This record gives sequence, C-alpha cells and structure tokens, in this order.
Amino acid sequence: MKIKNLIYLIVFVLIAAKCTDQKNKIEGIPVSDYYNNCEKEYIDYGDMITLGDPNDKFMIRLPYNWDIQESYSDTLYGIIASNRYETGNDPEKFLLVSVTGYQTNDSLYGYFIKEIKTLKKDKTMTVHEVGQMEINEENAYWIKFESDESDFQIMNLVQYVMSVSEKEIYLIQSSIYKSDDYDKILCQLKRFTGSFELVKDD
Repeated sequence: MKIKNLIYLIVFVLIAAKCTDQKNKIEGIPVSDYYNNCEKEYIDYGDMITLGDPNDKFMIRLPYNWDIQESYSDTLYGIIASNRYETGNDPEKFLLVSVTGYQTNDSLYGYFIKEIKTLKKDKTMTVHEVGQMEINEENAYWIKFESDESDFQIMNLVQYVMSVSEKEIYLIQSSIYKSDDYDKILCQLKRFTGSFELVKDD
C-alpha cells in the first residue's frame, strides 16, 4: 500500500512539474518578467522630440538629434530612428528604435503567437524569452530575440500593442549590438519604447 501511494505521489509531482513548466512557456519559449521590471537608467540623449502619426494614431518620444525616417506599411505610418550619425561606423554603439503598424483581423495574442512561430522557423533567429506587460495602460506582449548577421549578432526586443477599434497592431522595436551588457542597454531604450502611446478619440 505504501509503495502504491508513493507511485501516486511521484506521478502527481511529475504532472504538476509539467503543468508548471508549460505555464512558464509560450510556444516553448520561456516567459519572464525581465523587461517588465528592468530599471530604466537615465542616460542623457540630448533634447527630445515627440513624434506623432499624421493620422493621429500614436505618439512616441525620441532623441531630437537621431536620424529619424518615416515609413509606411499596409498604409500605416511608421518610424525608424537611430543614432547612426553618432556611432562613427562602430556597430557596438548602434541603437535603433522603430514603430511599425499593420492592419490585422487577429487578436493581439493571436498575432503574437504567429510572430513567435515565424521567428522559430527562421534559422538566422534565436528567440530567448517572452513576456506580457502594459504600455501606457495598454495590454502588450514582448519578445526578445537574436538575429545572426554576417559579422555580428543583433539583439532585438519587440513590443506588441493593439488598437482594437482600428484593427491595427503596432510593433515597437529596439535593436542593438550584442554585447556583454545588452540587457542593460535594452532597458535604457525602454525610456523611448515605453513612451509609445495610442491616440484615442475623446
């Protein structure tokens, strides 16, 4: 009888461990609070500028002296901003923040899952971790992944925010050179990505 109870206990523990493991993963990728809780160390990037979508859909604050370019995807306005003029062609100093919008019929979570699956299929990408957070009271997901370039690796962190009323999803991305302190630098850039805000009708 004691052996039988022991077997039941072992089976229960194994099932519980498996369930806990599954709860801490999305599509096999570890879920963490890294980006939610990281400290936004203050770095002086000079004067700041608030940029807004011409159609009043979103706003974001970025360094005034960065190279800022406009883009359009699926008729939605986007921004690509980098410090490339200040790096002296040194990839280790390169910083990039971008906002890209897409029209979609997917839910926020559904779109996010599709992104994870796509990244996992790409052999030049390595997905490290994912998480859930809020950006200016909007529900959001994030994913950290590594892209393998020819001579170096780039660390990327993308946040996903959705305008449900407009059926639009926005990807707010930070990209940096993979260094020993890349997590710290990604957290510093959260000052900009965290300023992203959907413009809502009154």
